[in-house]
Amino acid sequence: MILNVRNNSFVFLFPENFFTNSIKEKYKDYYQSLILPYDTIDDFMSSTVQQIDFPSWNMPTAEQTRPLGKRQDYKSSKPLKELFNREITITMKISDAYLNYFIFLENSLEFLDFSNKKQTLSPIRLMMLNNEGYSVSSIIFNNPILTSQSGIKLSYSSVTPQFNTFDIKFKYFDFDLKVDFN
Repeated sequence: MILNVRNNSFVFLFPENFFTNSIKEKYKDYYQSLILPYDTIDDFMSSTVQQIDFPSWNMPTAEQTRPLGKRQDYKSSKPLKELFNREITITMKISDAYLNYFIFLENSLEFLDFSNKKQTLSPIRLMMLNNEGYSVSSIIFNNPILTSQSGIKLSYSSVTPQFNTFDIKFKYFDFDLKVDFN
């Protein structure tokens, strides 16, 4: 049996309509002129994803005291999907000139603007890959909503190259697990 010890076998995909048309057009010349040119802004932004904190679940048990003081725990009556912390945190590597940070910031401001009547985004997909790079399964987060974007620190005092990141957080309604073998 060969065990997969790699922890980087995933691809995060933004929905096709996640970035607005004005953002796509505004930054088109930038992401298509990189050393590795990207066809779409979605591909470029997905390539900067470094880490995803998948939500955990926790089931508080219902405790009952039996005769003679013996305690026994039982499963919670909450629906299974309500046991999950329905939040994902995505860590993205900051690109040259902090541009992916500002692309995401500008897109977030357009989504949060009150003139935008959409309350949630299209489903976002997290694909799990095998050792050969083929998708084996997908997690689809339904009705996600963007909740936060971390700040960045600009400093003249740091002269050494660093691996800088920023975090974005989404809350979602529920998720579906799909098998992608074929």
